[in-house]
Amino acid sequence: MILTTTFKSSLWRIAMIFLTATGLTLIQAVPASAQIKGVRLSGVSFVPRTGATQDTLTVQDWVKRPEMLGDWGGFRTKMSERGLKIRASWTQFFQNSPRSQDTRGWDYGGKFDVRATQDFGNMGLEGVSATTHIEFRYGDTPLFAGGTLVPTNTALLFPESEGSKAQISSLYVSKMFGANYGFEAGRFNMVDRYETPFSGGQGLDNFTNMAFVKPPLLSRTTPAVAEGVFFKTMRNAEPFVTVGLYESTEEGFFKNGATFLASVALPLKIWETPSHYVFTATASSVSANSFDQSDFVLIPGVPPSASLVQESNAWTFDFSFDQYLWWDPATKTGFGLFGMIGASDSNPSPLDIFGHIGIGGNSPIPNRSQDNFGAGYYFAGVSNTLIDTLSPAIRLRDENGFEGFYNVAITGWSKVSAHFQFVDPFVVGSKTRGFFSIRWKLTF
Repeated sequence: MILTTTFKSSLWRIAMIFLTATGLTLIQAVPASAQIKGVRLSGVSFVPRTGATQDTLTVQDWVKRPEMLGDWGGFRTKMSERGLKIRASWTQFFQNSPRSQDTRGWDYGGKFDVRATQDFGNMGLEGVSATTHIEFRYGDTPLFAGGTLVPTNTALLFPESEGSKAQISSLYVSKMFGANYGFEAGRFNMVDRYETPFSGGQGLDNFTNMAFVKPPLLSRTTPAVAEGVFFKTMRNAEPFVTVGLYESTEEGFFKNGATFLASVALPLKIWETPSHYVFTATASSVSANSFDQSDFVLIPGVPPSASLVQESNAWTFDFSFDQYLWWDPATKTGFGLFGMIGASDSNPSPLDIFGHIGIGGNSPIPNRSQDNFGAGYYFAGVSNTLIDTLSPAIRLRDENGFEGFYNVAITGWSKVSAHFQFVDPFVVGSKTRGFFSIRWKLTF
């Protein structure tokens, strides 16, 4: 559902919501000494019972807690007792991007995310839960800024890359059979599903470039949102073998093919620190060509003389890893290396090879363990079919880029990060582009 409010109207409402929420929080933070301890009315003295006294919320407690609005006046606890857990956040982006060879400009955009999980165990349905993710984005994003193939801001691409739009991107049911087997069915946000200790994060917590948030190698076999089913086995409370069947596009319920996914996490132990070494393969019956638009790469305009042939079926195979170099078991924090290398069929996929490597995790700076950082390099090999079809009107090459960021925990519920990106775009003759952005996330 596209929201019809203008950008200014949306921004005004957002500001009012923020000011109201902040005011309510400050009211909760009033010291107990400022409250009336006893009131005498018509000869009757009303004194609070000592057994009902609540702990005073100090400023120190307020800035340390993980949510700005705390327990929502007791609502969060009541819902949790009924098996419902709700998380809400607002993330804003201030982005400086190239407009042309010699000019630059600023863009502003934001995103609200509400995630909820309902455990039906207290209703007699042991092991059954339901999960939903509601997204609302607004404002601008540097979609084609600098002429890059891989988008530089992932979060603001969904549910749409422009305007204001809300969407229920996840709504699925899960069933655990004991501790080692699980089944999921429904509507899935496939960007949410790519989660590693150092990458992933939907562009809200770690990197913002798509290369590190959701590998664009899967651009032809995996849409941003898909209906489907997944079955997984667990080992040490983590996924071991995962298989799934889901839509290849968002055109309709399995209207344009289905994708089969198989993934296995091998229990390799190189150092005595946590690690994951994962092999993943997808095979799709999609009908497409290299120029069809994708959620994960920005396909250029097709010349009138280009000959487009629909191809059936697509596949990918990749290996990824993450390995902690330092790990604190007490706080479950640390930093380490991560990487990925993979290949695809090259047609109808726009990429035939893709890889990234980097370092990230919690900050090693003393007393800053709630901060996190990351630095990574990616390589996106443009398919020969795409290169040959566009030549000589547009000459293409492989694209590569770098992103580095540091995310500062101002409070337990407010984080601000600075991001630097340098990209060599995939069009021959394009100069290296520099991108800078500030991201501010509030958790309610």
